Amino acid sequence: MTIEGDSSDYDLLSAHAEQLAKRFKDKVMLTAEVGVRKGLGSKLIMNYIRPNYSGLHFHVGIDPYGDLIYHHYDKSKKPEKGDYNEDMLMEFKKDFAEEPRFQLYQLTDFSFMEKYYYGCEFYYDNKHYVLNDYALVHIDGPHKTTDVIREAVFFAERSAPGAVFIFDDWKKFDAPVVRSVMQSYGFKFISNGQFKMVMEKDG
Repeated sequence: MTIEGDSSDYDLLSAHAEQLAKRFKDKVMLTAEVGVRKGLGSKLIMNYIRPNYSGLHFHVGIDPYGDLIYHHYDKSKKPEKGDYNEDMLMEFKKDFAEEPRFQLYQLTDFSFMEKYYYGCEFYYDNKHYVLNDYALVHIDGPHKTTDVIREAVFFAERSAPGAVFIFDDWKKFDAPVVRSVMQSYGFKFISNGQFKMVMEKDG
């Protein structure tokens, strides 16, 4: 097993996933992680929601892998290659091969938002689901402020009442601007750790 994280404050992610599961009453819940890498964030979301939730939970992970070259942060002087290679992807698929109701989208955030603007499709127990209301989103992809805002707006426009958004590496983008954008969608700042920032939508 190679499931790992590349940050910290995963206790915040676990705690809010567990609280969310106990608070939500809907029969179907959709959650997402942008930038899954080695999978710890997605694993924790599923592990802490499903034992505490009486409904049906689906989760999506979004990550292109492929060693793409891009500007990682606002202060990046030039595009750099990530270390999200084919070996990491193969390990991830092996570790999550038997995870129920989980879908990996091997796409950039931008491509995902274009292709799944109207929702993600799942087939489960003789039923077809098209889901587009996110209860929890862990945003841990590109950390340029413009990229974070683009992701935040996309998911905020598709967020369920009481949704929780957790942003990783909040010190590396313009967090006050992101908080202001989120507030316009009914989110309020809850807390932050050394790396992760938590916001919650009015219920």
